[in-house]
Amino acid sequence: MTCTVAAHAQPDTLWVPTSGVMVPHAVAYEPISDAPQYKRIGRFVADTSRIAVSMDYKRGHPSGVYRAYYPDGRPLIFAVYGWDSPHGDWTEYDEQGNVSLKGQYRRGLRDGTWAFRKDGIVGHYKEGMKHGKWKYYEKGRVTRSEKYRKDELVRTRTFN
Repeated sequence: MTCTVAAHAQPDTLWVPTSGVMVPHAVAYEPISDAPQYKRIGRFVADTSRIAVSMDYKRGHPSGVYRAYYPDGRPLIFAVYGWDSPHGDWTEYDEQGNVSLKGQYRRGLRDGTWAFRKDGIVGHYKEGMKHGKWKYYEKGRVTRSEKYRKDELVRTRTFN
């Protein structure tokens, strides 16, 4: 008796900001390859000529550069993976092409300085938890600062 296993495209969803609203876009991926190293491509189901996601794989695991795109081809996300989880830079772009979010992951957890630019927030993470100083900006000025220790708020200061 012979058993045959076929690999099929995997459906997924890419959430894309559109006029201030997150819109789901169906994405179909190429099957996972047996090659030791390759780039896996996901295409928008509504227009398969357009790449939605590209991801480096090594020995069957996401490892390397991850890129997601708006339906018109502009960059949406640039990230680095290290063996199945984010590990390195993570950058998101708004509809105008400006950086809207920037930070770093370490073994799948936020770590270091993160800038939530559209919200006017800059803060620090340590092993996935808020840790250190967080600053809140309005019109380029700091209006509030907070200090966290292991995800717990220690102090808040408000500026006029």
